Amino acid sequence: MSKSSSPIAALEMQEIIQKLIQNGFGDIVECLLEHHDECYTKKARLNKSATIRKLNCKGKQLEDALTQMREILKNEFDFDWPETAEDAQED
Repeated sequence: MSKSSSPIAALEMQEIIQKLIQNGFGDIVECLLEHHDECYTKKARLNKSATIRKLNCKGKQLEDALTQMREILKNEFDFDWPETAEDAQED
């Protein structure tokens, strides 16, 4: 946890992590936490290629899992995700 994180933010993040693990995404969550420096860019964006290599999965599998994870968090925590390039193409 960084020094700038508040205790409330830490609790919220723990709740989010727990919800994803309960819904079967523990392997992805664990991978992202354990390999943070490799799975995220310096601008805190997900490096999908590195994550795919660490998880030893296909790109489509990761994309599908990320979509499902977003839906869980959107429904459970009322998150408003920024639009992705894929979402923009669907409109």
